[in-house]
Amino acid sequence: MPLKVALDFRLLDKLRTVAGPVLDDLAPLVREHASSVLQASRALVPVGQRDTDGKPPLNTSGFVDGPEVNADKASVSATAGYAHDAAGAIHEGFHWGAKRYEAPIHYLRKPARKGRAKFRKAVAAQILATLSRLFPGR
Repeated sequence: MPLKVALDFRLLDKLRTVAGPVLDDLAPLVREHASSVLQASRALVPVGQRDTDGKPPLNTSGFVDGPEVNADKASVSATAGYAHDAAGAIHEGFHWGAKRYEAPIHYLRKPARKGRAKFRKAVAAQILATLSRLFPGR
């Protein structure tokens, strides 16, 4: 869903010149957010018996992968989800440009939506902190 935000174009120009360090500083925040989405979704996942083919139950197959920094596309993302046929994964991160991923499965959609406002504020604060560290006195 597109967001309407106020931009300071001077900061945006600075951000474009130092995208690599900013993305590196955002990587731990992205992983932490993906991990919190997974933890919040555990209460929504049904507890099941072991499948007949030896797969573990859905609620025990959670994983967090990443963060993956892609400086060429100015993005950093982490993946959280369940390694099970009945579920899938959600990709959370900071991306410039068009929407990159489809909607997540319902186990992960609600926890991700609830935590996204806090994540956006943390990303904004981290970007400003990194820019002020890289460009002191401005």
